[in-house]
Amino acid sequence: MGLAQPCSLKPATAMTGTGLIEALVALLIVSFGMLAMIEVEAKLRSIADIAKQRGEAMHLAQQEMEQLRAYSVLALGANPLAGTWSYAEIHDPQAIVQDAGDPDSNATFSLIRQVTDWSEPQQKAVRIEVHWHDRSGAEQFVVIDSLIARADPGLSGSLGIAPSSTALQGPAGRHPAIPLKAKDLGDRSSVFKPTSTAMVVWIFNNLTGNITGTCTVRKDMTTAALTAADLADCRNNTRAYLLSGFVRFSDQIAPDKSRSGSRVLPLAMALLLTRSGPQNLPSAECFDDSAETAQGYVSYYCSVYPSSSEPQIWSGQLSVNGIALGGSDWKICRYSADQDGDGQIANAEHPLSYSQVTGSLANQNFLVIPAVTSCPTGQAINPQAGNFSNITTVLHQR
Repeated sequence: MGLAQPCSLKPATAMTGTGLIEALVALLIVSFGMLAMIEVEAKLRSIADIAKQRGEAMHLAQQEMEQLRAYSVLALGANPLAGTWSYAEIHDPQAIVQDAGDPDSNATFSLIRQVTDWSEPQQKAVRIEVHWHDRSGAEQFVVIDSLIARADPGLSGSLGIAPSSTALQGPAGRHPAIPLKAKDLGDRSSVFKPTSTAMVVWIFNNLTGNITGTCTVRKDMTTAALTAADLADCRNNTRAYLLSGFVRFSDQIAPDKSRSGSRVLPLAMALLLTRSGPQNLPSAECFDDSAETAQGYVSYYCSVYPSSSEPQIWSGQLSVNGIALGGSDWKICRYSADQDGDGQIANAEHPLSYSQVTGSLANQNFLVIPAVTSCPTGQAINPQAGNFSNITTVLHQR
């Protein structure tokens, strides 16, 4: 009987080596997974940290804006009470406020305030910026913008007083700048043809008084004859502001500022527009009925197409052309006065030059008188004496 052969150990050795390699590969995979999880966790913590910082920054910006809105007077008088904040103190430039946030926060915030004054309507455009650096050193920031109107805080108390009568409405229940001859279309809009010979019509928004549409019509069509069907293609195709008023004439040596004379001179209205900032130069077209009126005065209407960028505004000066001025001829006065007593001649009060107009204007009236006379002065508003308007005139052209 032969001897048994010894068993070989090579297969067992091979199996042991394979298991070790598999364990190492598994460990490597688990390591990559753990590293990825650590990176994701770090990313999530960074996002949560930035979100917390952004919330703190937004709170700082809103707090600053509300502090600006909390003015109690328009301007500080003599010996103001401690802590009194005025509208006039909202100004620019403003130094950067460093370390504006909570000292226990994990970020250091810087607050920047920028203020731009608007003349019409009187308000301030305010921008608040809050900057900081996150944990990685990257710069972060938030920005909020708002408008703060110049309104006397004392007027807010009137909101708690019940009105003694119903609210006043504009002529025909529309914006007062819309001409009385405009036809109400019954859909919160009105249509108007500026003169009988004009071939253009304007569509007005009854609430705002602004021109929202325009189109060309036959010369023989009248405002009263126009219907909504005629104007189907004329709506919402433009945005313009109306500038309108009357030109009165008085050839007396002592001009009558409150009555029109019987003499009417041919004239033409011209609006010299100026650029308001970087926006495109506005344009305008003017019409007057000097060739067809028998009323002793001339009506004029100008549609002004403002700048295309926000805010949509225009600036410029209106002049009366076609009338010989100076010497023994004529001079032009304008009806202009500080109606609201704020010490300024606003756009609605007929200034020499309009600045940043944001809406339609009516009653921008003129008086033509002999050049050798002076523009007549008027009386102040005094309801007890029956004077409900200031009809002061000042020199406009000569």
